[in-house]
Amino acid sequence: MATTVVKGLNEQGTRINSMEFEKLIRNAAATSNDLILESFGQHNIGIRLQHEGGLNLTVRGPSGQRLGCMGMPGTRIICEGATSDDVGYLNIGAEITVLGDASNGACNAMANGKVFIGGSIGARGLTMTKWNPDYAKPELWVLGSTGDSFAEFNCGGIGVVCGIDPKSPHNILGYRPCVGMVGGIIYFRGKIDDSYAKTNAKLVLPDDGQWQWLQQNIKIFLGRIRRPELLETLTRREEWRALVAITPQERALMFSGPMVMAEFRNEHWNKAFGGDPLRDLAPGLDRSPIETIVTGDLRRKKPYWANHESAAPCTYFCPVHIPTVDRLSLIREGRIDDAYEMLLRYTPLPASVCGSVCPNLCMENCSRQGVDEPIDVATLGRAVGHIQAPSVPEPIGKKVAVIGGGPAGINVAWQLALHGIEAHIFEQDDKIGGKLAQVIPWERLSQAIWHQEIQRFANTPNIFINLGTRLTKEKFAELRTKYDYTVVAVGTHAPRILQFPGSERVVPALEFLKQAKSPAPPAVSGEVVVIGAGNVGCDVACEAYRLGAEKVVLVDIQKPLAFGKEKEAAERLGASFRWPVTTREVTDEGVWTSDGELIPAKTVIISIGDVPALSFLPEDVETVTVGGAAWIKTDKAHLTSDTRLLAIGDVEKPGLATHALGAGKTAAEFIIAKCKGVEWKPFDKPLIPQQALTITHYIPTQLAASEQNQADRCLSCASCRDCHLCETICPTGAISKRELPTGSETGYEYISDDNKCIGCGFCADTCPCGIWTMNTF
Repeated sequence: MATTVVKGLNEQGTRINSMEFEKLIRNAAATSNDLILESFGQHNIGIRLQHEGGLNLTVRGPSGQRLGCMGMPGTRIICEGATSDDVGYLNIGAEITVLGDASNGACNAMANGKVFIGGSIGARGLTMTKWNPDYAKPELWVLGSTGDSFAEFNCGGIGVVCGIDPKSPHNILGYRPCVGMVGGIIYFRGKIDDSYAKTNAKLVLPDDGQWQWLQQNIKIFLGRIRRPELLETLTRREEWRALVAITPQERALMFSGPMVMAEFRNEHWNKAFGGDPLRDLAPGLDRSPIETIVTGDLRRKKPYWANHESAAPCTYFCPVHIPTVDRLSLIREGRIDDAYEMLLRYTPLPASVCGSVCPNLCMENCSRQGVDEPIDVATLGRAVGHIQAPSVPEPIGKKVAVIGGGPAGINVAWQLALHGIEAHIFEQDDKIGGKLAQVIPWERLSQAIWHQEIQRFANTPNIFINLGTRLTKEKFAELRTKYDYTVVAVGTHAPRILQFPGSERVVPALEFLKQAKSPAPPAVSGEVVVIGAGNVGCDVACEAYRLGAEKVVLVDIQKPLAFGKEKEAAERLGASFRWPVTTREVTDEGVWTSDGELIPAKTVIISIGDVPALSFLPEDVETVTVGGAAWIKTDKAHLTSDTRLLAIGDVEKPGLATHALGAGKTAAEFIIAKCKGVEWKPFDKPLIPQQALTITHYIPTQLAASEQNQADRCLSCASCRDCHLCETICPTGAISKRELPTGSETGYEYISDDNKCIGCGFCADTCPCGIWTMNTF
């Protein structure tokens, strides 16, 4: 469309009022997406304007107030001079560039979009911004300086103040910036005074992620304001600082104290009202105390500090029950080495499994989702890939045979070794790792990380690995006699095959994946059909594409069970899913369905699960038959019908690699308890109810791939974060913190004085972690 010019003067040369000028602009924008506006101080230029193909407005001449007010996404406004008050007011997506200065109220209540100022701005810029986490944060860029009360009540906006030719070179953010700020960040370059609101913002240096963002966007900003020559000047990292919003937890610590409400009453209430605001209205009123608020045994309920008595969702739903909350607490305290060692005492494969192949059930149930995004447990897992194993004690004289070197066998051996019990692994393959090593594509599991973690495992004292061991009934009987305990962890390596005409033509998924990961993988061409659309079927599809397949179709008799990263990867490569499809016959042409349809295929792979191969088991070990296959029957300690024989992992029932790791840890804990003569206690903590958490204390924050970011974002479910909110909010000062002796779980506890507590429940209602509960007498 051609450029349309809209003039702010009528034919008589008289200035058109703002409302008429707005109508002319709106009519022009209906037919053109490129407007030149000759302004003579009219207000509300660009208000609520949007064009299907985008809209470009160039403003020439004096611009009045509220330029770009309620700016819409897709609208770009360039003001070639200065502008008056409230540029970008209530902006919800427009990009506004002002080549000169802007006066007061720039970006007031802006919720989205970007505003670029080529000069300085007046007072109260970036005030009362809003941010919806579903959209990008609003941004205000200022080349020079700002006036007073900058970023007042900022709720999420990003401000960048460059300090080039500032109006106030000795204080580029003006007097008292960031008052009432609860979100967002202000990057600045230059001098500021000490008047910024220290209870609302803290002064920091930009971290690596923030500096990367700043570098990338400074170039865009300078391009918009036509000052690219300043790029070198503005990309000196040491000259930049930032003011970031203080979190509610940090603010609570600032004001924490043993009797905050009592102090308010004494210092403010009594001084202002003499203790009785109604005395002048009812001087004869009887003001003697009425005992309606009770303490002690007269209360119906009393508070209880239930620290660590429930499980956070991440721990509860993790098959290994890794206490992620505790690990993140250690990171916040700066005890990084302790955090790493704690995780390694739960699993020897944190980077390989937690960081790569696990669907992360912990993240699926993370309470942080109620605020923004779940904690990135994969990042936490990968951080421990290179860390050395924990110290191992001397052998205590007990030996355990572990049959199978998959994830279940690896973790049971690891746990035993860390407690001084020799673990002897007997593996049929020429390497340990089970299906993780044999079939999981290296695209999903880093080969370098895997080898690093396996090397750490293999070099750990008390672990002995025997490869190429073929298990027979005789060999099994020998191991049962020779070792104190025997653990069966052979997994499922016998493919389940359906019987239909042509079934001999199909390739078992397990066999195909093992070949695909071998040094000499098979070539695949043409069309491939995968019978069975679970996650393993998706791995098959991905490997088939990698080896040359042109098209892959996954068929199933029911809605595909595939989910998560595996399904996404297959779909990204072009795989399609079809259901319900029942295979009638497989021929050279492909798969014939029960409906008489031919799905063409040069290669047909079946992926409907695998079953254990248990021919070595003696008859006295009890099994259970499910789906035509025998599985070893166990109890919750993974103990079989033989009191010295345990079975873990897929030989009990199919599951994830993390289920196998969890079973290995539980079985090892049972053996350790028996060997040391102590009581075995399984994991039995109840899940903390979501309603017990007060997530309104938390604000959405930017997700960064760092351990510190994840630690700061953790809600600390069911584990006291020592935020003092309970102590602060108690109206009678009943709650106090008490230090505990060295060696206790937390080193402190919070207690409630029964003689002061009135059973109001404020502590339970405000506790962000769900620690305080109100128990009935």
